[in-house]
Amino acid sequence: MMMRNQKGLTIVELMVGIGLSAIVILVVVAVQVQMAKEQTKLTRQLDDSIDQNLAERIIFKNLNGLEVSYNNIVVNDDNGNNFYDFYPDVTENVLVKRADREFTLSLSSGRSEFFVVTQDFASGPLLNYDPVWAYDVGADPGDPNKPASLTFNGAKSRKWISNEANGGRAGFWKDGNILFFDTPSRIRPLKNGEVDVLTPPRSPFYLGSIAAQAGDNLQNISGGVEKMFKMTQPYNGNAITSLDNFLRTLPSVGGGQTVVRARVVKIIKYYVEIDKNKNAANYDKQPLSLYAAEYRNGKWVTLTMLSDGVEKMVLRRDSVMKRMIYFKIHKVKKTKI
Repeated sequence: MMMRNQKGLTIVELMVGIGLSAIVILVVVAVQVQMAKEQTKLTRQLDDSIDQNLAERIIFKNLNGLEVSYNNIVVNDDNGNNFYDFYPDVTENVLVKRADREFTLSLSSGRSEFFVVTQDFASGPLLNYDPVWAYDVGADPGDPNKPASLTFNGAKSRKWISNEANGGRAGFWKDGNILFFDTPSRIRPLKNGEVDVLTPPRSPFYLGSIAAQAGDNLQNISGGVEKMFKMTQPYNGNAITSLDNFLRTLPSVGGGQTVVRARVVKIIKYYVEIDKNKNAANYDKQPLSLYAAEYRNGKWVTLTMLSDGVEKMVLRRDSVMKRMIYFKIHKVKKTKI
């Protein structure tokens, strides 16, 4: 006959059981807390990654038509050199200054704004502009040694630019658009009677804004933005003050008519400000917000926040012999969850 234990659990066994249960519960809770922290961290990293990728895609799109910036605007980099210097026809050993360029966009660097001038392909492709479109030719003076008068006609120029039926671009002449006129010629100044190869070659150009109140004439860029443009004759430094002045002083190309090109461009400013929505005590550095603004009708508009929680944006060129620009948005690291 089998004898059964009728005593049940002893106090010692009960305490051991409760202790083991408590340990198991603590382990489970600790694992769940750690998993929650990791999930929060991964979610934050994913959000930051998506935010950063979207911002970099927008910037990449703007940098796609950056040709008009090279040698035409001045944006000094971290070492005081023009970020947009471009030498297509000399070797690096000719240069006195360093060949690479790097620009750190941040508040601590003292360079909180970065400018780009990029072609606006949405308004239409490059247009070969005939200077004849802009002038009325006067009566024959009757003397072969005297030229007929030429009078600039803004309405005539506008008509030919915007008349797509005659080879123009219907999308060019719109309020707020900025037209950029230049030539394929690349010129350097003379120094002591010789070509100064240390100066990047460039074409003369004219930049004018279309405004409803200005009618058929282009307005000069203003508001301080004009200071970064090299809108002068590359061989003598004389200012180019209007489209009329630009067309009358075109460089010669061996006696033939100089080709003039016109395109719509956008002037874009990237800048950073303190991110007021984030507590700086929770991060290893002061969080910043990265914005983009576009110059239209004499002021900066179309304000867009590209990314928040930014530490800095770094733009880099390996060499002034190449147009390629690399850029990276750096996010601040969170020290407290």
